[in-house]
Amino acid sequence: MGGFMSFWVAGKYPHLVGSASNFMGSSEFTVGPRGFPAEYRHEEMHGNYEGLRTRIVTGTQDFIRFYHARMAAIWDFTRPFHETATFVSEHGTPHMGETLDFHMKAFADPLPRPNVWSHIDAYPDCSVWGSDVRSDRHQSGFTVLENVSRSGFASSVREWVPSGEVLQGVKLSIRTGKLYPPNQPQTVTKIRRRGGPVERVTVKADAEGRLHFELGSTLYQVGIGTGANLALGEAFVRDGELAIAGKPVHLQVRVYNRGTAHSMPASLHWESQNPGVKFGDFTDRIPSIAAGTSMDVLLAFTVDDPTREVVKMFGVVGGQRMPLEVPLLPDAPPAPAFRIAAGREFSVFQHGVKLTKLELGEGNGDGQANPGETLAILVPDGEGWRAAELFSNDPCVYLAKRASDDWSDYDHVGATAKISLPMINPSCSAPWTIHLLGRVQWPHAPDHRVTYFKVEFPIVKR
Repeated sequence: MGGFMSFWVAGKYPHLVGSASNFMGSSEFTVGPRGFPAEYRHEEMHGNYEGLRTRIVTGTQDFIRFYHARMAAIWDFTRPFHETATFVSEHGTPHMGETLDFHMKAFADPLPRPNVWSHIDAYPDCSVWGSDVRSDRHQSGFTVLENVSRSGFASSVREWVPSGEVLQGVKLSIRTGKLYPPNQPQTVTKIRRRGGPVERVTVKADAEGRLHFELGSTLYQVGIGTGANLALGEAFVRDGELAIAGKPVHLQVRVYNRGTAHSMPASLHWESQNPGVKFGDFTDRIPSIAAGTSMDVLLAFTVDDPTREVVKMFGVVGGQRMPLEVPLLPDAPPAPAFRIAAGREFSVFQHGVKLTKLELGEGNGDGQANPGETLAILVPDGEGWRAAELFSNDPCVYLAKRASDDWSDYDHVGATAKISLPMINPSCSAPWTIHLLGRVQWPHAPDHRVTYFKVEFPIVKR
């Protein structure tokens, strides 16, 4: 599939490519090492394209158009140098001359090398923008580098993106680009984002000005150099709620000081190039943050589009612009009916339209949520059930596991529907009510439908 591969190659080697175009390519396939490939969806990989221009051509009668719309809902608001051209066309290559014009303009006006970039790679080893990453991973997953610059980066190795479980025991060997004075020492600060001791080491640059150091697979914030070194980290919706499009959103955003000295108190304000984003009418004052620690700041915003799926913004401190992306979900009605599957067999639709006897989750099969169980949420569809993809900020829900339902035999695209398999935190017990938002993809080729619904149910003692 040439369109998929055009974007995939460009996203894997952005330092070698100035522009990439895609004529109605599939949005998802399996890629990666022989023996342990990964499911790779373009909509989640928009961060791989810093420094190049991208264009996708879509058709109003193309059989893949549903997936192009899903991709556009993310790329149109996260990629400043991306364009979508839609024509009255079946699957094909309409208006090719306009795409060639796009590439000629890109050659005439190339984007500069990015000072900050991100990258997600399905292979254990990768080279991007002069940096090299090697790992001993021998299972399906993704190496994730976020907001890489001369002053540091964030990293992790995940089962899937954006929020899959961290793969345990994987070792990363990182060699930076030629960014530092040759043969001179640099201080490297490593902060584990889920707690643990801060590690600070001195690393001598090699003769080319590269730093070499080792990391584990867990979530790290890595700072390079002395002095204060601020970076944005995780964002949490306050009070365990979800970020709902069209309604006020109140976030706690973690700010790390991954440097060697206390930061000075500073003003923080927010800005976004996305349309319809309104921020709370205030400027935060960040107090001094001790080296190797973090603190949370408050962010309030509203997006006036109730269908928006993401907002990209920047936190600005002095001359530093720190990117932050916040996924959005629609307001939704309660599910009219649902079942909790945890170790019990149901007739579940798979591959779009085939009813299959399937046991999802792990538990005692009593149809209730017990601490420590892994479960799926099912909604009725005629004589069977459909399993939902789930979203939650509930502290009693661990959402790092999911399964995939391949629809290739049905719509011939190569894409999948995702099924969440959350675990109920073993430390949680009654009385507690779980709050989830579910999403189900309904087969209606080529225009599949997506519906959202709220689910609430109590935790039951064993």
